[in-house]
Amino acid sequence: MPRSLPASFARAAAFALAVASAAACGDGLPRALVPGGETTAGDVDYAGKIDSPAAWTALAARPGSAHLSHTEVVKVIVDRHTSRIYFTQTRKWPLHFDFAEKYLSSLSDPVPGLALFNQLEYHSDDRRFILANITHYLDADIWSLELFANDELGLDPTAQMFHDVQKLTFFGDRLRYRPVSEKHERDLAAVRARMPVVTSDEIFGKLRYQPLELGESYGYLRIFSKDHPPVPAALRPYDLVVLGELPEDLPVVSGVISDQLQAPLGHINILCHNRATPNMALRGATEDPVVTALHDKLVHLVVEGQSYTIEPATMADAERSWASKRPAASSTPPRDDHDVGMPLLSDKAALEVSLVGAKASQLAKVSRVLPESAIPRAFGLPFHAYARFLEANGFGPKIAAMLADPAFHSDPEKRRKDLDALRAAMEAGVVPDDVLLPLMARIKATLPAGALRFRSSTNAEDLAGFNGAGLYRSAKVKDPTDPEQVRKGLRDVWASVWLWGAFEEREFYRIDHARVGMAILVQVSIDSQVANGVALTANPFNQGQPAYFINSQIGGGSVTGARGDEVPEQILYYTFADARGIERLSKSSRMNGADLLRTREVLELVGYLEKIHAVFTGDMFGMSGDAVDVEFLVEAPTRKVLIVQARPYSLTWSGDRRWKYAQ
Repeated sequence: MPRSLPASFARAAAFALAVASAAACGDGLPRALVPGGETTAGDVDYAGKIDSPAAWTALAARPGSAHLSHTEVVKVIVDRHTSRIYFTQTRKWPLHFDFAEKYLSSLSDPVPGLALFNQLEYHSDDRRFILANITHYLDADIWSLELFANDELGLDPTAQMFHDVQKLTFFGDRLRYRPVSEKHERDLAAVRARMPVVTSDEIFGKLRYQPLELGESYGYLRIFSKDHPPVPAALRPYDLVVLGELPEDLPVVSGVISDQLQAPLGHINILCHNRATPNMALRGATEDPVVTALHDKLVHLVVEGQSYTIEPATMADAERSWASKRPAASSTPPRDDHDVGMPLLSDKAALEVSLVGAKASQLAKVSRVLPESAIPRAFGLPFHAYARFLEANGFGPKIAAMLADPAFHSDPEKRRKDLDALRAAMEAGVVPDDVLLPLMARIKATLPAGALRFRSSTNAEDLAGFNGAGLYRSAKVKDPTDPEQVRKGLRDVWASVWLWGAFEEREFYRIDHARVGMAILVQVSIDSQVANGVALTANPFNQGQPAYFINSQIGGGSVTGARGDEVPEQILYYTFADARGIERLSKSSRMNGADLLRTREVLELVGYLEKIHAVFTGDMFGMSGDAVDVEFLVEAPTRKVLIVQARPYSLTWSGDRRWKYAQ
């Protein structure tokens, strides 16, 4: 508003102009909730105060895009030009901007377009609006006032806003401020001195329901307590499993419910995502009476962002669902057994999945856009070596006979025993000298002295539409100058093609087993780590808020295979063109409340993720659903970020996780 006008005159003029403008447009004025009135939620746009539970219910939304479930949200707009506070009907107005543009813009005090609005109202000291959320975390029964992660509002106006809002809510004496911006998290003592505070960890620790992979499924509900875990070979694609403890691997099932919270980017959930298998955590699920009453019954499970349902199902519905989950046609993975040497990541041959497998090929792709220092030194041992191993030991005809045996396919127990016997024979097989000796020479010539990792790199993993996370095995070779250690490492990795879980996964997806090959990524072993982690170059919670999702755990802990109630550090790094920033969703359960990744390391990782995302997807904004799943390490003592793996990851958003403007 013009600074030369008295504030009271300016407010009156603005209001009159707004009325005239609204009348001219036929939009009318925002409809206010009358305190104590009978107005229903559909009839209102905002309230000037929240004076009762009924008023809260009339205004609150339960957004499926929230990164924590069982939450209710009301958006708050503080108009500093008029000294008015609007608690908006958030189901109707899920964006602050939409309400402000429609009802708070006038000729004398216009609301600018979205891009400028975001720049001004989240970053300018001279902003017109303060934009906040009140969130009721139902599991913890905590009321929290929150700013957006990259909001640069200072502490003084934040505290003033908090106390103004507090006076206008019936739960004001219970309202607390959750510091989200990095600045407020760093100045936590100063924040606590100005207002009551609740941290993300306090809220996360009381979470009961955690949706991981949304969707619906049908299956026979089978409950496995912590003391009686499932036998993987006994599980079937039509089983819906309730797990007292997360296993390291899980075959194809129709749905997963765990007693324990899960690492969102761990192997179990990545597998569930790849399979479109609904996955959720529910504390105490194995003893929940609603769940236990359905044990061994055919059920329908729906996992949504804010809630879930589990109910009896009909066989007709179940059979339709099961048929839709499995690919109709078989697929043959590309495989070329020609001898192309042992290509470095910089060599052209290292880019070919058909020669060196997906893991090596995709890391070679990454190496072309990142500094050499960002990737541990490595080269590929192609499918040719695996083919020579099969040939030298006569395994080819044995595998063909096994795959041609009808009893092998019809009898699960025979299949498990035959696969075990094949792997045992391979682990005792002869490694031809024409593979072993050139490999050891290549290691000596190209890699620094020290331990190595022989990492599985098949043509049936890490692919768009078939992730295969955790299906195969890698091996550490402590002394690569010792021929026997090298032989053992090779045999262990090659034999893992025929692990029972890997076979079952491929079988469900109708992949031609005979054409699966095992190449090996021979890579320097990084044994001293501050942290390890997984990052996703898209925001799985909200398509309309582009971000990178980062999970990390201390060295020695695991993100991909986390078990028990081990919680990783979880970070959303927002990548808006005009607004970037870090939101820490949870701290590592092993860090006693401290940050694991420092800001510098997050920014270094983000710089790498931007380049990886661009080269894999060509999607500038991260909102198309094409993303990349990236594994990284933070080396000790340098705290250098290293990229060790990248693979395509496809996201779809549904409901209010989907961007409202998406076509």
